[in-house]
Order: sequence, then structure tokens, then C-alpha cells
Amino acid sequence: MTIGIQADRTVLPSISLCLTVLLLTVTPSSGATHVDRRSHELIRRECRAVIDTEDVTLFANGTVRLIAKHEEDRTVQLTELTPDEVQAFLRRVREVDLSEEDPAGLNLQGDWVEQCELYLDVAEGEEPTRYRFGRYDSLSLPLSRVNRVADDLLEVVKERAPTTGLPYGYVPEPGDVLERVDGVLFEVIGLTGDKKGIELIGVEQPLTIYILNEAIGQHFKALVERREFP
Repeated sequence: MTIGIQADRTVLPSISLCLTVLLLTVTPSSGATHVDRRSHELIRRECRAVIDTEDVTLFANGTVRLIAKHEEDRTVQLTELTPDEVQAFLRRVREVDLSEEDPAGLNLQGDWVEQCELYLDVAEGEEPTRYRFGRYDSLSLPLSRVNRVADDLLEVVKERAPTTGLPYGYVPEPGDVLERVDGVLFEVIGLTGDKKGIELIGVEQPLTIYILNEAIGQHFKALVERREFP
């Protein structure tokens, strides 16, 4: 015996509409923005006076950068943290209750008063916060603890970043601009097909070179720039 089943034609359009809505719901938005970990700042403290600036920043990819300016002189030092070290610094900040702190701070005035801004983006799903204070203010205990984290980042980059040569633990990334020992600038394109070497292209001249991974420090003396991609 054969049993026939006939679908109700009035139901089919409704099913089709539901499926369409479901697909639209789970399809990622084409306008979603991509966050570049190399430029995503997690912790940053910038202190400024008339002739001096000290800016230490921890980026999401583990890079710690120190920019120091004195009058017309400007130096940049970079080093790299391991993922465990990054999480340790973030954990120290997350453990501090800053809910009672005033982000606006004291807003001190005066040409020779060194003012600092502490930027924090360590809580997932929450907006970044900023705190302002004088360099030598007596801070509350919570803010003092977080400021100490910035102090320790500063010490790490000063200790590890060489006065010459590539940063401690440096791993080349596409877009990095390196200065060769002869002063010529090259941009990192990426790894070679066998993953054993690095492909670089000249910044000021159309020259492509290949360097073994373990020999990068022998041929290049400085990381000049980490280019940001949109």
C-alpha cells in the first residue's frame, strides 16, 4: 500500500521566509572590522612636559614600545613579551578595582608640570578607560598599583631592548621595516615557501632578498617601524 503525502502549498512560502531570516542571522556581516593585534593598545602610559615625553605601550601582539623625546631628540625601543607574560601583566591590572577612580583626574596646569595619561583596554567587552594625573602625584592605592604595571613595562623594555640590534625575542612580521647593517631599509614580506627563510623587499630600491630565519640578527641592526594595516 502506498501512502501519499502532499505538502500544504500555503506553508511553503512561510518556511522559505524563515530559512531566509535564519541565514541572514548567522551570516557574518561583511562590514565587520578586523582588529590588528600589532596596533591594538592594551596598556599605554604617556607622560608629557614641555621638552620631554615618555610613552610606554603594550600591544595585543606582545610588543612593548617605548618612545622617549627630549627637545629634538627622539628614540624608539621595542621588545617582545611571550603570551604568558602578556597575560600576567593584564591579570595584574584586572585584579585592581578602579570603579571609584575619577578618569578625569586632577587636570593639572602649567608648562613644567609633567602630566600623564594612563590608557587601559584590558576588559573584554568593555570600553577602554583613561586616567590623568601628575607624574609625582600621591595616587590612590588602586591607581598606584596600575601605574606600577606601567613602570614595570617600562623597565622590561629598557632592560631587554638593545641599544643596537633587533629587539629581544624579535619575530619578523609582514610590514616590519628593518634597517640592514649597511643602513639600507627593507620591508618584511613574509616567510619563504619552506618556512626556513624570510622574504624582504627594499623600501627605497626594487631589490628582493631572502634571509634564513636564524640569520636575521646578523644582517639587520634595527626594527625601524611596524606598519599598521587597516
